[in-house]
Amino acid sequence: MLVRGWLIQKRLLCKCSFLLLLALPLLFAAGLGGLAKEESGIASIALYVPKDDAAAKQVEERLLDKKSAFRFLSCETGEEAVTLVETGAADAAWLFSEEMEETLCELAKKRRVRPLVKVVERRDRVPLILARETLSAAIYPAFSYAVYESYVTRDLGLTELSDEMIRQTYEGVAVRGSLFVPVYADGSSVETTEISYVQAPLRGILAIWLVVMGLAAVLFFMRDEERGVYGRLSGAGRFLAFYGVGGVFLLDGTVILLLCCKLSGVFTDVFREVVCAAVFACCALAFSNLLRLLCRTPRWIGVILLPLSAAMLALCPIFLDLQKYRAGKRLLPPWYYLQAVHNTRYLYEMAVYTVILVLVGAVIQRFQSRVA
Repeated sequence: MLVRGWLIQKRLLCKCSFLLLLALPLLFAAGLGGLAKEESGIASIALYVPKDDAAAKQVEERLLDKKSAFRFLSCETGEEAVTLVETGAADAAWLFSEEMEETLCELAKKRRVRPLVKVVERRDRVPLILARETLSAAIYPAFSYAVYESYVTRDLGLTELSDEMIRQTYEGVAVRGSLFVPVYADGSSVETTEISYVQAPLRGILAIWLVVMGLAAVLFFMRDEERGVYGRLSGAGRFLAFYGVGGVFLLDGTVILLLCCKLSGVFTDVFREVVCAAVFACCALAFSNLLRLLCRTPRWIGVILLPLSAAMLALCPIFLDLQKYRAGKRLLPPWYYLQAVHNTRYLYEMAVYTVILVLVGAVIQRFQSRVA
């Protein structure tokens, strides 16, 4: 078996198409790593902040200093910011009030409500809705202090306290640290190193690529069948022969998947990653074998390739996590893999799903052999 596996590996390494298939995810991961370091965002927002308003400047610092999925463009005037939106250079413009500090004080004292920020948009989109939430979070500390100062001076009547003393007292009782502790469903803690939103879909795309590698193994095996390479083997023999050929394909693919995850920064724990990738490779191999038995010809494999890839992109949690179509999700190997990386329960489910695929494939192979 080892000799036959090595001979298949030598054949594959002599094929430029196979080497290109292995190189594509490495190039893709390297490209995403480079893009993650560049200035980018899901939306570009032009900022106009009055230079003489301290409260507005503090809000601007919070927006610019914090790592975000939004790209902020500082403008000298409000007209310049609006022009960027009109010309398409920015998705939205945030025009801060010329008297933001005074407006916050009036709002805290419940005297009158005036707009703090004028938001100019070309059209409403999901990223811009999220951006407005970011703006609210940046303004909240200034509003919180204004409410505190109003309570101390008006409600408590401590008018003799200086602004500096009120500020020191406020900062002294402020809660330090994060109010949220992110953990995964299995109880493991989330890594402190943040992953760029550009790199977030990498693992899902690699999972789909590994399934495509399994389909490539199917086409490779079918071509050898047409040449009569497995003509002397029985149905059960061909069933096992495909697992040998496909195992070489997915062994190389698994190594590339782990390498891409490591180089791109989405790698978690060595043991967890290796085990999940190994079980996922077995699952993808059994899934590809089932498709081989159902399709039976290279033509039908080519027909289902694009719809299957589109289904995996839509149903697996790569860009979106749809709440419906749960039954359809559980038929796709990448769904189990993406869940299993951070939840051991899905690792066991993926193993059970793999065993079911193997058994169903064996039954179909036996039935086809009897019919033939």
